[in-house]
Amino acid sequence: MAHKKPPRKRGQLSLEEEKYIRENVEQQSIEEIAESLNRTVSPITRYINENQLLLDDSDKSINELLRHKLHSKTFWSEITRQFDYETGELQYFEDTWVGLVKQFREDVLPAEELQIKQFITIDILINRSMKERKRHIAETEKLQKQVDAEYSLSEDNRDIPKLTNLETQLSFARNSIANYTNEYTKLLNEQQKISKDLKATREQRIKRVEDGKSSWTGLIRMLEDELIREKEGREMEILKMASEKFKGNLQDLHTYQDDEVDRPFLVPEVTEGQTDDNK
Repeated sequence: MAHKKPPRKRGQLSLEEEKYIRENVEQQSIEEIAESLNRTVSPITRYINENQLLLDDSDKSINELLRHKLHSKTFWSEITRQFDYETGELQYFEDTWVGLVKQFREDVLPAEELQIKQFITIDILINRSMKERKRHIAETEKLQKQVDAEYSLSEDNRDIPKLTNLETQLSFARNSIANYTNEYTKLLNEQQKISKDLKATREQRIKRVEDGKSSWTGLIRMLEDELIREKEGREMEILKMASEKFKGNLQDLHTYQDDEVDRPFLVPEVTEGQTDDNK
């Protein structure tokens, strides 16, 4: 008699499942991964697309560069003490960091980096909380069945000490579910606050840049930002070097279509040089 296949799992992917996908995405097809995890193809495909796991060489190079920059941050050693690769949490931190920095077009200030760090840390804590909540829900259902089985017996046949112990465990499991639900709500509110602050900070920077394009006062305010000031300074220096090179080319001898040879652009230095040569 053939064994009946268990129903496909539903709900959010666990960190273990996400780790399996990352480790096998280049060796197995999406269908094979879904079969191994007893999942439908849809959540596997969505996770691969959202985390850009199937990238060309240029995208992979960018991702590796961003990971290298993350590892050079002063807070990275702290992150490695909080999370590890075995649970998938450290990999999750890296992937989420890379995705957010790319979303911000790699234009992230140090203060914003700390906000992103807090945002991802809270996200991982939320995942932990929801995993524990799920475990306690399953434990509650198991204990409830055992309690119901005892109560289905006649009063004379009930194991009162066992029933008391089961009721105690059931109450503890239910309280744990409520605690994890409250923890999830608190963490989610904190994460949303960080997200709102991060968005507000970036909108202020964008507005400062836009104001700088339309007024002198706005330009001064924009240049108060050290990174913007450095960027504008580099662009001005490049423009200066390009203009000097082009100016130098115009001072050289040029053969026109009528075969006449002359310099398109005359300056005192050139004419003085010609006078000295004539002497």
